[in-house]
This record gives sequence, C-alpha cells and structure tokens, in this order.
Amino acid sequence: MGSKVFLIAGGSGGHLFPAISLTETDKTFDYYFLIDHRIEKIIRKKKLKYFKIFSSSLKINPLLPIMLAKIILGFLQSLIIFMKHKPNIVVGFGGYTSIPSILAAKILKIKILIHEQNAVMGKTNRLLSYLTKNIAITFRNTKYAKNCSIHTGIPVRPKKRTSSKSKLKRIFVVGGSQGAKIFSKLIPRLIKNFSSRAKKKLIVVQQVREEDIELTINSYKEMKIKSIIENFFDDIYDQFNKADLIISRCGSSTLAEIELHNKFSVLFPLPSSTNNHQYYNAVAFKKNNQCLICDERKLNLKKISIEIEKIVFKKKLHKIELSRKLNRKLSLLNFIKKIIVENA
Repeated sequence: MGSKVFLIAGGSGGHLFPAISLTETDKTFDYYFLIDHRIEKIIRKKKLKYFKIFSSSLKINPLLPIMLAKIILGFLQSLIIFMKHKPNIVVGFGGYTSIPSILAAKILKIKILIHEQNAVMGKTNRLLSYLTKNIAITFRNTKYAKNCSIHTGIPVRPKKRTSSKSKLKRIFVVGGSQGAKIFSKLIPRLIKNFSSRAKKKLIVVQQVREEDIELTINSYKEMKIKSIIENFFDDIYDQFNKADLIISRCGSSTLAEIELHNKFSVLFPLPSSTNNHQYYNAVAFKKNNQCLICDERKLNLKKISIEIEKIVFKKKLHKIELSRKLNRKLSLLNFIKKIIVENA
C-alpha cells in the first residue's frame, strides 16, 4: 500500500462526502478517517478505515470547561494515533472536529493540508490555516482565504455513462437533511402552477424526509403528476443524469455534482447557513453554470413556476464544455501528491 493519508471529516456530510469521494477516485494511497460520532454510521456502511475521536465547538457559556476538555482529549487521542500509524499527510476538511487533530499533526511536524468546501471560509479553517501554507479552496475567490491558497475544486466521483432517454420531462429534487423538509411543501406548490399540458408530460423525482413521504406522494397524486418519492437515492448520479432540471440546496458537493452532469439547476440557498455561505456558493457557481437562484423567504411562486416550466419544456440549453475548465486547476488529489513528493 502507498503513503498514508489521514482525512479529518467529522460533523456534517458537507465535510465528509468530499473526503469519501477522494478515496473512491484514488486507490494509490492508504486512507484513514478521523471522525466524531455523528457520521460513524456512514463511514461504517462504506467500510472505510477510521478512528473516532473527541472534539467540540468553542462557545462562551457554562459548558466551556467541558468543551475544552473534549478538545484536549481529542488532541491526545490524535497524538497517539499519529505516532502509531505515522501518516505522510493529514488533510482537514473543516468543522470543529479538525481542531484537535490538526494541532496534533502540527506538534508532530506532520504535513498538513486544509480544504475549504465553501465560498466563504469557515471559522475553523480560518484559524487552522495559520498552521500551514497548504490550503485548498473549492471556489476561486473564496472569502477569507489566504493568498497562498490553491484552487483545487472539490473531489467528486467520476461521472457514469448511462442512458437517460424518456418521453417524460424529469425534475429531480434533492434536499439533503436541511432542504427536504421545506421542499416537500414548496416544490409541489411551484409545480401546481404548471400548465395542464406540462403536467401530463412531467415526472418529479424527489428526496424527502421519511415522515413527509406520504404527504408528498399525495400532493403529486392530487395534481395527477407522476412521481418517484424516496427518503434516499442509492445511485444519485443516475438521477442527476436522467434529470432535465435539478432543484437543490447549495452545498458545495451537490453543486460540483450538478456541474459534473452539466444540468440546469434551480437553487435555494439555505438562509440559515453559517456566514450565508450557501448563497455565496450559488453566486460563485452561477459564473460558470446555468442556474436560477431563489430566495425562499420572498418567493413569487407564480413567476418562478413559469420560469421553471419554460426551462424544462421550451428552452434549449447551451451545453457548457466543462472538461477544459475543470482541468485548468490543480486537483486536491494532485495537491496531496505534490506535498508528499516534495517532502519524501
């Protein structure tokens, strides 16, 4: 097996999935994950090698001593793991889980790489970026990123070649944990405004929360619209490929996958996202991709419905050539290889 690469990706899927994608596209390195309890179920399902460590956010409140104790414990755990396994590089994907492990790597003089997924660098990555000059960013003009940052984009799995021929026009709605709840009510309301002719030629494929499946199915049944409603799609790339239009939140991984499949998207940035980073992700994404950005707090449902129907049924979309654009930047994998080779 090749060099050992430790990926720190606790907390949310936004930090975890890019790290998983990296391991799925490259088999030259020996990958290990450092995670917290919140994502252990996903890692175990993927049968990836991992260690679970303690960590905590830092907030000024009565629980601060407990938070500090967890970070110190996670730091000691990381020291022991690193001394035993001797990684060639430690890659932090953001979130407070990165703090104890990146500090431990710095103490042990292990090479560190920080990857920022969003168009606004998170507080943790801003802090940890003072410990290394190796900083990778998903979006070229990431706010708060240092001048030495390298534009790598975000790791995504390779696109599959599948057939997508169908007489029906297809809208794919992917919500994620923070989008599916509102989408189960909002999207049927939007599609209700479609013309009768359009409704007959449409199928809606939508990810919803378990508790909203029946409600969403019934909403489309009442409109006599064909639908496929699931809590989770095992092969989401198949859904991206078949879709004529995608409705989504604005997590960086999802946007990268939409770009990979070169599809028009209607984007609803999560209003409560930290530093409003989903909105800035969408704005950066729009520079190179065809999309409509909507503010769910002040929607003109009729106007957006007309626009979506026009895009799905009438507008001939100009296919953007992505291959040259994507190849211009140093990929995260190549950045890791470069650091390892330079310090061999």
